Amino acid sequence: MKKTYKSILILVTLVSLLILYLINSNIIVEAILDYSILFLTKLFPVSLIFFIFSSLLIDYGLIQLLQYYLHMNTSSLYVFIISMISGFPSGAKYTRELLDNNLIDQADANRIIMYSHFPNPLFVLGSVSLVLNDKELCLKLLLSIIFSNFIIFIFSKKSRKKLNANFNVPDNFSVVLTKAIKNSFSTLILIYGTSLFFYLIALIITKYVLLDSNSFILLNGVFDLTKGVFSTVLINNNLHRALYILLFISFGGLSIHMQVKSILVDTSIKYSCFLVGRIIGTCLAFLIFFILFMVF
Repeated sequence: MKKTYKSILILVTLVSLLILYLINSNIIVEAILDYSILFLTKLFPVSLIFFIFSSLLIDYGLIQLLQYYLHMNTSSLYVFIISMISGFPSGAKYTRELLDNNLIDQADANRIIMYSHFPNPLFVLGSVSLVLNDKELCLKLLLSIIFSNFIIFIFSKKSRKKLNANFNVPDNFSVVLTKAIKNSFSTLILIYGTSLFFYLIALIITKYVLLDSNSFILLNGVFDLTKGVFSTVLINNNLHRALYILLFISFGGLSIHMQVKSILVDTSIKYSCFLVGRIIGTCLAFLIFFILFMVF
């Protein structure tokens, strides 16, 4: 019965949104075009390169090679570093790839997913700096998120399972490259589709519901963090803007959480571990940010 009510609620919501989209077709088309340009010019080029190269590095045994020479399980550190460079939701993608390749076990995957949520540094130091107009404040935001995840990384329970450092190098590079490209495009299409879907929902709600500045910013940030970040221009206080941006980036909007859930589907990795990681990570990020803000 509970599932029936849930299905009916989703169905009514989707039909209502479809009607509103048809009524506001011109606005929706413009919004889709604007978001598509933003996605293609900002997110797509950087993410595609990182996704393809990370898949190739995994297939060609970088992690096993590091484990062999360093005599330690380097999978956690690999995901931490590569996801920190490429941005969300790459942490979920890389974690799944390692699990699918038997380079980590379920316990490791559930642990890694807690601290592999990072914004793309170019987004924070570039796009966010346009909003705050303060490079130093943007750097503090970025460091707060990095340090918060690093604290979780240090204190999370490590798996004692010893993983095999042996690896077989693929014979056919073209096959491996093709697979990496297909998987990367699949992930990027997922990111684009979910982000656009929640972006349009926020657009429709804010068109018909009269909201004050703070409510408008929160609503946009909850659905899509990118729109939430740029909505903070409605307030004048730079610190106030930075706190909103830190909340949106560290916790992630509904679109990010939906992307992570979709990437983790049909795996033993628990979304609840990601959610717990975001709650703890957000609290730590705010604490670290205030320390950096007060001291430096």
